[in-house]
Amino acid sequence: MWLCLAAGPVIAAKTDVVTLLNGDRITGEVKEVAYGQLKFSTDDMGTLYIEWSKVATLTTSRTLQLELADGRRIVGRDAARGATPGTVRLESGPAGGTTGTASGSTAFELPLASIVRVAALEDGAWPQRLDGSLAVGYSFTQAQNIQVFNLGASVASRDPQQQWRVSLDSQFASRSDGPTSQRAALVGTRERFLADRWYREGTLSFTRNQELGLDLRSLVGLGFGRYLVQRADTEWRAGAGIAAASEQLVDGSSRESVELQLGTTFNIYRFDSPQVNLAASLMVLPSLSESGRVRGEAAIRLRREMVKDLFLDLSLYDSYDNRAVAGAPSNDWGMSTSLGYSF
Repeated sequence: MWLCLAAGPVIAAKTDVVTLLNGDRITGEVKEVAYGQLKFSTDDMGTLYIEWSKVATLTTSRTLQLELADGRRIVGRDAARGATPGTVRLESGPAGGTTGTASGSTAFELPLASIVRVAALEDGAWPQRLDGSLAVGYSFTQAQNIQVFNLGASVASRDPQQQWRVSLDSQFASRSDGPTSQRAALVGTRERFLADRWYREGTLSFTRNQELGLDLRSLVGLGFGRYLVQRADTEWRAGAGIAAASEQLVDGSSRESVELQLGTTFNIYRFDSPQVNLAASLMVLPSLSESGRVRGEAAIRLRREMVKDLFLDLSLYDSYDNRAVAGAPSNDWGMSTSLGYSF
């Protein structure tokens, strides 16, 4: 398999061409390569997601940034098939367009297997660069008259230097013989890519968990970390940082704390139909200002595509606080099922 990328003047029409291993040719516009898929916009068939391993050639008039498995990011143009089978030759892009590469280089010949992501730098208007999803769920138990509503939403965007994401995860439970309870988390993150797979990340979050006696927690944090594994179908990263939090409790009291953030996330993607994504995360937050207090957040989500862009989510969460408000349990966990749409 080989890749042929030809750069030229950027024009508005969709003139990029993908040729698959079976000989099919598709004309459209290259958006990106991420998680083993080429995102390719066409006029007649909408946006297609093509497995990167099934692409034989790709011709585009765009300046591209290639992200390699070893953490290097290369901005380039005039790409062509390399002299060695299974490689691509890419001419250097504008000055300052490389990260973690040798200075003074004018061309690169790279194994296709080492390319983790490809980003087209001349993308369209900002709404076209957004990715997101919306999922809703509902369950009802007649014997105890318990109703549970779930709502999840996210929107994100990525460019060669950084990515940001805003996500909402909420659950509302009511029952006829007891009080209602609400759990919700609104989280915004901005991640800056550094050399050699390192990253810097800022976080702003607002959390409520009435089961743990928490009415509202406002948190701002800054952390650093590294992608330990970064392949086409797998990502694993870990990081550490510091955060400041202000909490309003259901009993009317409040408290402030400074916490250490120790976290890791793991993602596995499978692109053969049906598409499947398994995501897991763990965050441990020992307090630096309140001796002996430890919080923790864990989540596992399995997402399976039902039909194009329509998916089923199965989620498991666990929240822990060894010093929750008096009378509240220290641990809250649950499971939810939702039906959603991605864009």
